Order: sequence, then structure tokens, then C-alpha cells
Amino acid sequence: MIDNATLDHQINKAAFRSAVVLILAGVLSLFFPLDAPPGTFADRVIWLSSNINFFVVGWIVQIIAMLALTAVFAATAWQISSTNPLRATVAGTVLLISVVAFIIPKFIAIWSIPQMVVASATVSADSAVAEQLLQLLNPSLSFSLFTSFDYLGFWMYAIFSLLIARPLFRLTLSAKIAAVGFAAYGLLFHVVLVGVMTRSVAQADIGPYMESIGGLLLVPIISMAVYFRNRTKVAKPPD
Repeated sequence: MIDNATLDHQINKAAFRSAVVLILAGVLSLFFPLDAPPGTFADRVIWLSSNINFFVVGWIVQIIAMLALTAVFAATAWQISSTNPLRATVAGTVLLISVVAFIIPKFIAIWSIPQMVVASATVSADSAVAEQLLQLLNPSLSFSLFTSFDYLGFWMYAIFSLLIARPLFRLTLSAKIAAVGFAAYGLLFHVVLVGVMTRSVAQADIGPYMESIGGLLLVPIISMAVYFRNRTKVAKPPD
């Protein structure tokens, strides 16, 4: 039977490794495209037809990164479970919803879009449907079905961040830095969300705002990686 010290050590060790995988996946993703260059619909289809393998690999890397980030966040919620069990449970539930939201467009990218590109490039009864769906799933549009699922996932991250920020701030220095990053991300995301809903944020500005705010998550990711690394040294159970 695994005791609490051993379980805590295993979680911290897995979380640190997940943080390393996340950083490596983030660097690797820079070399693969996630969308066709701006242009006409015909040009986008031609580009996808020529680069579909790189496109799919890029989204597979995104899936790996998302799962690694989920592991880091889940282990972060575990750190507050002993003092704030209800908050940690709610945060874990929100994190699970984010996985569902993120995995849908990513699976569409590796499963459906390649088939749509093939169908739209051939003269068949499915060509018209494929072309309509490709336009509906355009990752460059903030209101597309594809992007909406992504923003739903990031919204869940924002709620998760606000739930764990305060109790996390009571831990070590690296956890405090992570808590500040979580709080900043959670608050700013909701500011932009309210701005979009009240039409105060222009449609063209939604993407740049979200990308800038998303960069704040690097602070808790790196800080928690340091925290998990330190915890594996301090809380290592006896052999």
C-alpha cells in the first residue's frame, strides 16, 4: 500500500517530467505549422494539400503539450488538496473540462481536416460539404467552431488559475511566483472575455490579446517545474 509521502513524491516527479516534456514540445511546435498561410480559400486548400503531413504532426505535438500541461496543472492542484480539498476538487473538475474542450479541435485537426482536404481537392459529391466544413473550422477566425473550443479550454484554465492562486501563494517562494502568474492570467483573461461579450474588444484584437495573456502561463509553468524539482529532493521517501 502506497503511503502519502510516496504518493506525493511520485506525483511531484511525474509533474516535473511533464513540465520538461511540455517545454520540449513547445520548442518542437515552432517547427511545424498549425494553420495555412492567409490567402484565398483555394490557396489555403492547395497549401494544406502540399503540407498536410507537417500540419498533422504539428497538431500531434500540440496534443502532447496539452496533456503534459494538464499533468502539471493537476499536480499543482494536488499541492493544495490537503489544506483546501474542496477547492482542489473543483479545480480538478474544471481542468478535466478543459481537456475535453482542447482535445476536440485537436482531434479534428489530425482526423477530419486531412480527409476534408482530400475531398475538396477531388471532384465528388463530398467536395461541397468538405469546403464548407473547412471554412467553418478555420483556426484563423476567432469565431470559428475550431477556435471556439480552444477559447473554451483557455477559459477553463482561467477559472482553474483563480481557484488555486490564493492557497498556492501560501507555499514556497516558487509556488508564490506561480500563484502570481496564475492570478494575473485568470484576471486578465476574464477582462478580455467581458470585453468581447460587451463588444469593447474589436474582433481583430481578440487573437493578439489572447496570445499575449496566454504567455503569462509560462510563469507558473516554469515556477512549478522548479517547485516540483525541489519537492522531489526534499520529500523523497526512503528506499
